[in-house]
Amino acid sequence: MSDVFSQYQAGLQRLLIRLEQDHPTYTEVLVYQQRLLENLARTRLYGDTDAGRAERAEILDRLNRLALEAVGQSFNVIVGTALSKSGAAAHGKGDIDAKTGVAEGDDKEGGVTGIQRVDTEGGALIFGDVAVSGGDFVGGDKIVINDDDSVGGYRSGITLVEHYQQELEKARKAGDRAAEGMALDKLGSACAARGDFHRAVTHYDQAVAAARAMGDRQAEAIYLQNLGLAILRLADAEPDQRQAHLSRATDTLLRAIGLFDAAGAASLLRARTRYHLGRCYHQLGQWREATALLEQARESFSYHKARPELAHALLELGQLYHQRQDLESARIYLKDALRLFRRLNDADGIAVAQEALGNFALQTNRPTEAIVSLREARQGYATLQRSERVRAVDDLLRIAHQARRPAGGTTS
Repeated sequence: MSDVFSQYQAGLQRLLIRLEQDHPTYTEVLVYQQRLLENLARTRLYGDTDAGRAERAEILDRLNRLALEAVGQSFNVIVGTALSKSGAAAHGKGDIDAKTGVAEGDDKEGGVTGIQRVDTEGGALIFGDVAVSGGDFVGGDKIVINDDDSVGGYRSGITLVEHYQQELEKARKAGDRAAEGMALDKLGSACAARGDFHRAVTHYDQAVAAARAMGDRQAEAIYLQNLGLAILRLADAEPDQRQAHLSRATDTLLRAIGLFDAAGAASLLRARTRYHLGRCYHQLGQWREATALLEQARESFSYHKARPELAHALLELGQLYHQRQDLESARIYLKDALRLFRRLNDADGIAVAQEALGNFALQTNRPTEAIVSLREARQGYATLQRSERVRAVDDLLRIAHQARRPAGGTTS
């Protein structure tokens, strides 16, 4: 039975990685992940019961439906794929770093070896600040899943925005406020994935209002979190209004955290909100608040073995500690972020971490080391066809080569 449970855990991790942070159903899957893990923990400790089996069957049925709708495979199929990809859910055997929660040694930790992204034309933003040209939002523009070109009763080629607009109209006609809020939330996520952040904000605002009208604190918190993220992305898209957007995103995420805490929400949901609030404070220059929130999020991600989230938290903290001149912490976090991105086979994360390490080495007077990291970052960005980052890294490389030259040709 424990082998089956390990397969469920590996399948959940694989499903979350395939969905990405900006997928409309990501947060919902996190909730069911928490419920399933708690169910499995009770079963391991006290043995299986009829009630436990019934709860598990309900959770698995829900995950099957969510996975089929989101990625075109049932959760049961994903569990089998995760097992075969990871070599029976292989785990790393090295020591765990007490500070960051990243394991040393074996690169097969957590059953994530070999996982590849599903690239579409969605134009999504990866968890963190890493913009991509093609996007990792599964089905971001078109839904083409089954051999007969249909999914869930509608034809392929229909956009997610159109599909969720139809769901919204049905919910409003039926007077179902809960379904209305869910459709508005998904509509917001679909708009955000296409870069239409203003429409996303409008839909999320309406979803929040619907949840508040029903007194559903958890739903309101989830919609507030998504609203805060959309506003945070507006801050990047509209630099002339950056400060105002950051302040609004901060206020929104603070409200989400308050509701999550009051509702006793799953710790991963609260950790993710704290991570993004920490990003807001970081960008606002409120480094003490940013550090506290990001460290709390890192600890939770590490405890729950939420490795994609942990990798980005480490990267954000490494850059923050660099700015705060805590150079030892910066070096540790950035290196651990790079190691974890490599285990996750996250090409974007690897390139960003290499760039951050190159910049760190350059500013700490180690130009030779900087050149090595920056060249690797440049190669990664070039492969990803991210020309704007290639140009930025080229500028840093020129500075690094100049820093290495002057004193008689010596290298640092």
